[in-house]
Amino acid sequence: MVTNEVRSGDDEAVIADKLRLIDAVQRLGVGYHFEAEIEAILEKVHDMGEVLFANIDDKDTNLYHAALRFRLLRQQGFPTSPDEFKKLKNSDGRFKEWLSRDVQGLLSLYEAAHMAFNGEDILDEALSFATKSLKSIGLPTQEKISPSFQKQIDFALRLPAWKCPSRSLARHSIDNFYSEDSALNQNLLTFAKLDFNMVQSFHQQELRELSK
Repeated sequence: MVTNEVRSGDDEAVIADKLRLIDAVQRLGVGYHFEAEIEAILEKVHDMGEVLFANIDDKDTNLYHAALRFRLLRQQGFPTSPDEFKKLKNSDGRFKEWLSRDVQGLLSLYEAAHMAFNGEDILDEALSFATKSLKSIGLPTQEKISPSFQKQIDFALRLPAWKCPSRSLARHSIDNFYSEDSALNQNLLTFAKLDFNMVQSFHQQELRELSK
């Protein structure tokens, strides 16, 4: 399922799709089936450098993809600099106004900022900004979002993905999977449900054996 390799000629859209797929696979709790493939893809993404999604300060989906790239690479142990997020600030040191309207980008930035090391002030500031902005979503003055995406935000604000136990994250992601209806996501969701039930059945059997 996670089989396509990253090539130097791939454009940002192709790489973005692969990053989204890795994120979905991991959130749904089936990443352990594709550890070698995920490692190979992220290694090549890392080797391509930060030129990917270089226009992070543009008002498009680049913030979402750049933050996702940063989080996935750092989770995997690749050295990754947070300096690119400095582009999100104005000359007065404040985060740019349009960021508060990029809900998907904000959520991705929020998740990425939790990967901060000591002394990475830009990530600490990004976390504070993203948290405040996400909490304001849903107020009468804010743009409306889908109920499923609101659930993702509420869940993340309680417990970001990388801190969440894998089974709990998988259960939530299965119940509230991305609202897209592509065949890929439906196949992936079906696979994740089967895997979750098999693992749960295995654990229940273990508990029965232990109780004896």
